[in-house]
Amino acid sequence: MPFVAIAFSKIFDTLDATTLNFGRTQLSLLDLFQLVLSALAIFVLTHYLNRVLRGIILRRFIYEQGIRYIVANLLSYGMGSFLFIAMLQTSGVNLSSLTVVGGTLGLGIGLGLQNVTRNFVSGVTLLVEQKVKIGDYIRFQNIQGYVREVSTRAVVVGLKDGSKVILPSSLLIENQVINYHYETETVRLTVSVGVAYGTEPVLVTETLLMCAYSQACVVKTPPAQVIFQNFGDNALEFELWVWIEERYMGQHPEILSALRYTICFYFKRNGIGIPWPQRELWLKNPEAIAKYLRPDLDLPIPSDQGKQEPMISLSQVLKSSDYFGSLNELEIRQLVEIGQLQSLKPEEVLFREQEPADGFYIVISGLVEVYTDKLGRVLASLGPGSFFGELALMLGIPRTASVKAKEKCLLFVVRFPQFEQLLQTNPDFREAIINALGEHQGELMRRKEELATKGLLALEEEDSNIMNWVRKRLQRLFG
Repeated sequence: MPFVAIAFSKIFDTLDATTLNFGRTQLSLLDLFQLVLSALAIFVLTHYLNRVLRGIILRRFIYEQGIRYIVANLLSYGMGSFLFIAMLQTSGVNLSSLTVVGGTLGLGIGLGLQNVTRNFVSGVTLLVEQKVKIGDYIRFQNIQGYVREVSTRAVVVGLKDGSKVILPSSLLIENQVINYHYETETVRLTVSVGVAYGTEPVLVTETLLMCAYSQACVVKTPPAQVIFQNFGDNALEFELWVWIEERYMGQHPEILSALRYTICFYFKRNGIGIPWPQRELWLKNPEAIAKYLRPDLDLPIPSDQGKQEPMISLSQVLKSSDYFGSLNELEIRQLVEIGQLQSLKPEEVLFREQEPADGFYIVISGLVEVYTDKLGRVLASLGPGSFFGELALMLGIPRTASVKAKEKCLLFVVRFPQFEQLLQTNPDFREAIINALGEHQGELMRRKEELATKGLLALEEEDSNIMNWVRKRLQRLFG
């Protein structure tokens, strides 16, 4: 240890004895080393102060995140600059001698970092003017998404697929940007549709307006509008204008998709046809090309490459269910949309009896076995097209049997969270489910008694009317 101490003492003496001249200022290597360490300490302190100001202190006084960002930067960097200058003066550095060098160096840096400077100024402008804020839904060229971060250098936009795009701030200042949140509460969506000539326009208008107001997220003020756009080559062209709250802009592709599904459903119900482009070809001299025609040509019939197993129609299976059979095509589509596919390996257990119901299932391919450990026997074998688990999901009843795959299986499943969201956002769908359950009151009574026996029936659900009990049960389970 004494040897190490002596060695360090000699090193420090050597560094202190070696001096460098900076104009009229003379500094030793030891002084320079201390200056570097002090500068690093000031940098770390400035960075930490910036985070504390933005994340804790200023959050209590300033609501806007962009303003917090500016104030935190000014305070922290101002404090850092003050400490750095004070450190130089304390070390004996003559600041006046660095003026010329600093000015020349600053000019060179300014010329070399013009883009950085432009982005910095643009970022400060965005933060101060608040034309683009965090949480806004914007469109810039072919980029659409929510603004996730606004800094002095760039703006981060979150896309629908979960990725992020980093845009230099200067691009948003110098180019056209559509901000769907700026000083507005509603945003208009447009659905274009063509109908066959001969269709009554008033009927089209009524149908489109009915489709618009069937969507829960479409606001009533301003009201939806139907615009008769044009007499097209093949159709009467209409536009449906609907308004949604600006907070739903991130879901506008799904909203437009739901509107188009609804329009197809009600057009079909009301006998309104959607035409396709057609052209008529007239032959002036058909006899001149008759010799090129071969009406007796026999087209080859493709050989049977093996009998293919027919595809399972999820909508048809749902319609055949006791509890979903009364739903219309739109409601069936909503069920299909929220479902997922799940594969099972041979002998893999899907769920066991007495487990809470987390979804209902349709067998697309393969074979599953329903069995009970309590009785020690197999209750049923279910193949493609079989449906099970719907009542347990809707009433929150524990599984009464276990299910496992007898061979490799592919299942369609609607899980509890997606089913819950569907019931919460679609009151008509909830009422349709209640009406469907009402057609099986005997089964409902048995299930209610089973829940009461197991102590799973809440006091607030007690009601002698079985339909009132179903409503209370769904309200308690799904909100």
